[in-house]
Amino acid sequence: MTSQTKHYIEVSDIIGIRCECKECHAALALPLATDVGKSLLICPRCGKGWARQAHSTSEVLIEEFARKVEQLANALPFLGFTFLLEIKKEERPCQSN
Repeated sequence: MTSQTKHYIEVSDIIGIRCECKECHAALALPLATDVGKSLLICPRCGKGWARQAHSTSEVLIEEFARKVEQLANALPFLGFTFLLEIKKEERPCQSN
């Protein structure tokens, strides 16, 4: 017999975003209600470019995503269904005895 486990999260449980710098590993956690796009332009610790790279508008996409998640969470009580996001299962390395 094969079993499968799925992981879901309610949109209303998403309260913020967290980013970690690939260069210095500084982490920045922001509530959805903040101006997240502008906060993610550069690493606050080392200054490495984050969301704005040459000819990119990633900070705008991130800002829109945060606003839409917040709007959707506010609309959920009025919907006739529940809305969940499926998330990847955390892969754990095999451990040998």
